[in-house]
Amino acid sequence: MSPALVTVILASGLAVIVARRRSVAIALLAVQSLALSVGAFTLTGGRSAAFLVASGVLAVKALVLPVLLYALMRRTREPHLVAAARGPVSRLAAASALVLLAAVTVPRIPGTGAYVEHAAVGLLLTGMAIVATRRPALHQLLGMIVAENGCSLLAVAVPGGLAYLIEVGALFDLVLAITVAALFMQRIHTLLGTGNTELLRGLRD
Repeated sequence: MSPALVTVILASGLAVIVARRRSVAIALLAVQSLALSVGAFTLTGGRSAAFLVASGVLAVKALVLPVLLYALMRRTREPHLVAAARGPVSRLAAASALVLLAAVTVPRIPGTGAYVEHAAVGLLLTGMAIVATRRPALHQLLGMIVAENGCSLLAVAVPGGLAYLIEVGALFDLVLAITVAALFMQRIHTLLGTGNTELLRGLRD
């Protein structure tokens, strides 16, 4: 896969962790998913028909997922800005440190490029960092999808591709994660009037 595409995929994931507006974070995720699908299509030559289908699934995900997330955002508008637990600089520094840690400590997978492999693991860790540091429920959902995109990037980079892993991950994003998160977020908004998950810490039996 082109190093330029890998850089776009990784940079957009890091940008999600500092984005203040939910709409901007969704747009960044759309760019990441689109770059991932383009990168997959560039590797279809000489691979199986199943990998071509998986690349098409990634393209559908890149087009449909942002639309669903934007519709969810419109249905759960925040009355005011939800402040993050940490500032954008500290969040970006923490995520960048995780990416560098992955580059240093993760063993090589035979047949995959070092840059792609490190970027994939870095995205997985970045997604976890987004979930841990962002309070809005939608941002936490975006963090899960960023982490899953890291797994998809690694599945694309493996020699021959892991088509089934890509398809299962896309299915998880489009059905399970979005459906469950939509019900969860709407319930939070109904009860609390906001998607700030920090308020859930005050709930008691």
